[in-house]
Amino acid sequence: MDWSKIKTIFILTFLVLDIYLMYEFFKLKDSSQYEFIVEPSFDKRLKADEIEYNDLPKNIQKDNYLSATPKNFTNDDGLDDPKLKGQQVTVNDGLVLTATLDKPYELKDKLDTAEINSFVKNHVIYGDQYRFWGKDENKITYYQQFKDKVFYKNISGELTIWLNAENDIVSYQQTILEKIEELSEKEKIIQPLKAIETLYEKGSLKPKSKISKVELGYVTFLHTGTSQVLTPAWRFVINGEENIFVHAYEGQIMQLNNEEKKIVE
Repeated sequence: MDWSKIKTIFILTFLVLDIYLMYEFFKLKDSSQYEFIVEPSFDKRLKADEIEYNDLPKNIQKDNYLSATPKNFTNDDGLDDPKLKGQQVTVNDGLVLTATLDKPYELKDKLDTAEINSFVKNHVIYGDQYRFWGKDENKITYYQQFKDKVFYKNISGELTIWLNAENDIVSYQQTILEKIEELSEKEKIIQPLKAIETLYEKGSLKPKSKISKVELGYVTFLHTGTSQVLTPAWRFVINGEENIFVHAYEGQIMQLNNEEKKIVE
């Protein structure tokens, strides 16, 4: 037996095997790299589904949890304000103020937000703390805001205005939160595009949808006795009418209990 020849054969065999294995390895590596490169970006997937969005808010990196307490209206706290002149005011359970106007407040345009804002500012106590939300038949809704961020669908910070058949303001009802405090240090929030990706992956964005508005506000996260904790949340208005809210810290879609309002902003 010629051991020298056998040794040479073994060496050549292993050399060929090594070359083959290296070939397969680099082939697989190139294939995976190619797959990574050709995977469409999230932006391209949105375009493929014809999902549009306008400019997204920038430079909002951190925010706080808030704590707040529903205000208890009392006779010596604002109810003698000159703004309430010409109104019949009652307070229910100390928390809900209801006012009926002695004379309807005429609106020249049935939905001129500037005109309605003027009424709220001049005839509703703490009126500058509310922001217009929308109109639904004979009802106009405002929600309280803090540092230009709205307390979305918060029934403890809500102003509801009622209109008569001529679209004149005849009465309103309000609740408001007070003792608003920022809890802990500011924490990092997810960015709007990441929240949009969550909506897309969860099927909340249908093909040909348009995200017509994106803003950061607060939703009630926890009730603690007589107070509540509010968390930052991204609000997305889809096709000008549907509201979807995403937790700005954890990224989940949030279902709010307060009734849906038609958005006309």
